[in-house]
Amino acid sequence: MEKEIDAFYEIIQKEIINYFTKSNSSNEYLSFEYIRLLIQDLIGFLNSESFYIYTDNCNELIRNCDKSSNINKCYDSSKCDGNNTRFVQTPKLFSFTLLPQKIKKNIFDICKKCTLLYSQLLDNLVCDIPFLLSIFDEVKEYDDFLKRIINICENVYLNKKCGRDIKNDIRCVIGRSDYMMNNKKSTSSSQIKIKKDLNEEGSDKDSNGDNGNLNNNDDIEIKQIEYNTISVAFGNLSSIVFNAHKNMLIDIYKQYFPHINEKNEKEVIKIINEKFENNFTTGIITCISKCHNGYLQNYEQISNPFKTITIAILSDDDLNSFDKYKTKYELKKLGISHKYFTLTELETLFKKKKIFLKYAHETLSDALNRVNNCSDSKKILPGKLLIDMNDESMYYDTMDDEGVQHTDEKNNKSGVIINKTKYKRNIFEISVIYFRALYTPNHFNEVIWKLRELLEFSDSIKIPSLPYQLVGSKRIQMLLCNDDILKKYLSLDLNKNKKSDKQIEKHMNMLKKTFALQIDPSLDTNSNIILDAIENENNYLLKPQREGGQNNIFGKNVKEKLMYYYKPEEKKKLCSYVLMEKLFPSPFNSIHCRTNKKMLQLSECFNKKGNTNASTSTDDQSNSKVNHNNSKINQNESYFVDFSQEQSISELSFFHNFIFYKNENILNEQKGYLVRTKNIKENEGGAICGISSLDSVFLAL
Repeated sequence: MEKEIDAFYEIIQKEIINYFTKSNSSNEYLSFEYIRLLIQDLIGFLNSESFYIYTDNCNELIRNCDKSSNINKCYDSSKCDGNNTRFVQTPKLFSFTLLPQKIKKNIFDICKKCTLLYSQLLDNLVCDIPFLLSIFDEVKEYDDFLKRIINICENVYLNKKCGRDIKNDIRCVIGRSDYMMNNKKSTSSSQIKIKKDLNEEGSDKDSNGDNGNLNNNDDIEIKQIEYNTISVAFGNLSSIVFNAHKNMLIDIYKQYFPHINEKNEKEVIKIINEKFENNFTTGIITCISKCHNGYLQNYEQISNPFKTITIAILSDDDLNSFDKYKTKYELKKLGISHKYFTLTELETLFKKKKIFLKYAHETLSDALNRVNNCSDSKKILPGKLLIDMNDESMYYDTMDDEGVQHTDEKNNKSGVIINKTKYKRNIFEISVIYFRALYTPNHFNEVIWKLRELLEFSDSIKIPSLPYQLVGSKRIQMLLCNDDILKKYLSLDLNKNKKSDKQIEKHMNMLKKTFALQIDPSLDTNSNIILDAIENENNYLLKPQREGGQNNIFGKNVKEKLMYYYKPEEKKKLCSYVLMEKLFPSPFNSIHCRTNKKMLQLSECFNKKGNTNASTSTDDQSNSKVNHNNSKINQNESYFVDFSQEQSISELSFFHNFIFYKNENILNEQKGYLVRTKNIKENEGGAICGISSLDSVFLAL
């Protein structure tokens, strides 16, 4: 039955694309009128599930509020100082594709297996801190951001007297491994020769080991783009797209599939459901809750467990809050309090000494007195991370432990806490810190750097710790292409037991087949690759040691930057980049749905047939069809969903959650997927800015 289901999906794809490219319906199954209703239902589902991003960031809103006489529309100025306020922002539908793309199941199986291997590989690296930090000895001379991270790692993890032993910490990553198809026919002859010289080409008999060929096509391979260890985004929103596409297809199959009947209806629906399973939310909730419970079991709390919370750290200009809300409220169902703090909010708390550490030898009162009376220059020790949520007035005009009232603020300027019993009620312990920020230099200032070091010294479980942030860097990915390094850190299994030589070889071969060509462009040994990249700049890209997208260098800029190789005084600076071969996936047709603002007159919003107006584009023609409005149509600016048929390529991402404690693996799960589809002409793939659309996959045999 599954083969028939797969074959019918090709008909569905063709007939829905006809709706956007042909003026009259010639479909055998789906009428244009029915397709219009399907699109309405799809957008309705996305709206009902809050498939949104914000259109303005908080910084822009506060600037607008400052110019406005009615500032209270933006925030309640009577209750806050403007630094710790959630702003009312305008949401819009995120960019999405109308149809899932069809991909062979064996591709997903290969990526899943490879992704799961990264837990043991990366944790073995993290537990070898001296080697990990030495990898960046040269790079840090030209990269101040990495240098600051490494300095904190040295202070925390190489300090034998009063530092932390990362091997004894609970270590966690909510990661994501990103892959892309590559068409070997698009690989230049010079690159093929280079790969053979580096012994990276492998056997031609079976390009994917025991798993067989991808898409049954010897010319197609799957390559890893990168492994992300910090702030992986869009997991919950991706699950919504998968469900939206699945629900739409179930409707179509129930009403049009030639092979469906009362006896096999449940089987057909079950097969379709399995094709779209995306359990990201289950995965992240399991991971954070296991970390929280692990903390409760291994650390004695200062108060009852209900006063121990998990937090997530967000950037101030975050537009992607809807992706995070789901996590917060699913944790709440498990009785875990999950709070969000922006960088500005944390900076304010830190300056006021309201986020601090309690050391093992101290009582809470000792810690409060030390924090309020000591200078910032004093050395930090490992300890519990506490957050003080008391109002400022709690320092004054309260009852002390003997019931004596103090109202003289002049005698209490040092910040001595009078009513300690009452004060302690608003002290919370932090079990888990989930970083959704602090991965790029513009998230930092001097205060935030000090705060980041304090967080790293804490007992709280960091998702991720700074060493884990480092192993997600481009340079580590490049070095794993070295057989000796790969073998060393793959030689221990999840529980730090030695693998057999056969196991090591199998796992190495599996990973190496997904490795793209990557080199250090500052080294003499790579001169032939650098020369090829200068002569064929469109076949390569340069990747800096940065996260967050929009950082890579393409095309003529690659050639420009690589010319430093021939300047002795500049050559060494190239070590802060990784030179990587560019991948060339085979393009496919996709309908992108992007929400845009338009100023339209009411008469412009309907065509003669009574359909709302849509802008669609193809290489050969432009046609007006349906546009579905998720805002009131009037003469003001309104949000419209624009539909655009484009030749597209996709990035396939696999979410990966793992936890270690000492030598024991607590969790290792691949849960959830993210598919970002973009126009073939685009180099970068930013989803927030609308370059990429969130997509799903129809897994076929």
